[in-house]
Amino acid sequence: MLPRLSMAAVCAVALLGSRPVQAQDEYLVNQERNQPTLPPVEVFPSQPSGQNYYNDGTDRGNYYGVFPYGTIPWYSDEIASDADLVGPYAQPAWTTQRPFATSRTYVLPPGQMQVEQWVRPTYPRNGKPEYRFLEEFAIGLPGRFQLDIYERWNVEPNEVDREKANHEGVQIELRWAVADWGVIPLNPTLYAEWVERGGPQDKANKYELKLLMSDELLPNLYYATNLILEQEVEGELENELGWSNALSTTIIDRKLLAGVECLWSGVNVHGARDTRTNEFTIGPSIQLRPTNRTFLNVVSLFGTTEDAPECQMYIIFGYQFGGRAGPSDGYIAGPASTIGN
Repeated sequence: MLPRLSMAAVCAVALLGSRPVQAQDEYLVNQERNQPTLPPVEVFPSQPSGQNYYNDGTDRGNYYGVFPYGTIPWYSDEIASDADLVGPYAQPAWTTQRPFATSRTYVLPPGQMQVEQWVRPTYPRNGKPEYRFLEEFAIGLPGRFQLDIYERWNVEPNEVDREKANHEGVQIELRWAVADWGVIPLNPTLYAEWVERGGPQDKANKYELKLLMSDELLPNLYYATNLILEQEVEGELENELGWSNALSTTIIDRKLLAGVECLWSGVNVHGARDTRTNEFTIGPSIQLRPTNRTFLNVVSLFGTTEDAPECQMYIIFGYQFGGRAGPSDGYIAGPASTIGN
């Protein structure tokens, strides 16, 4: 009985081993006979689509279209310090969440987005307070660009001194950083904005140009300054020059910043260019970050000149989403990471 079973096993192995050879022989015979026969197809196991660019055995790193690998989840605590360099432009983390209210800084990393709700109460030396509300959407674009779109609302006294809400208009802003972070001192960034106004208040459209500069002056001491030009394109052709400055330091890493901000502005109109107002305000600022996605800025600026308001406040709540920039050394080399060059 045992010899019979052994012989059967040998025959089965021989048959199984001969099948690929027979299939190949049939293919060759059919080729010689000029009969159309598909060649045998070899099937290989699929390979994983992702690749670990951190080389630490984890699966970190996502891909967002044209944006490079190296992004990290929003729940990650991998960014431990405000000074950590993140994204393809190697910018410090403190620049990726609006650190100041009156001074803009650099650009968002590509693929990172945020929405912000602004409330800006102004308390004049005489009369009722005025309120400005802004809803903003911002997105970091390749090539060190950033695009911002705003809705703009006001609550202000009307001709009979009764406060009335109105939709003032919309704003669109584009900024461009001249180089990757740290290449040029103060990291100059160019800013242009168009304000389309209308509604019952009948205010003129205007444009705004700024030069944004920001840097880390000392370890844990962050600075930003903006040179500002605003110009109406119709009506009284109101012209405004401004200069803002802001300093801040980390109180609790990735949780709390505190500092001081100041703003000077002067306004004149067509026909009286030699007469310009003089407004200077200064005061404390804080930024609280409840989570990695969210931040809250509160700034109170107090007037120090006759033309300045008694107080002007900025309250800004922001929520971030999209591709969160991870450590800069996690971004791959090649075409995807050259968007900052």
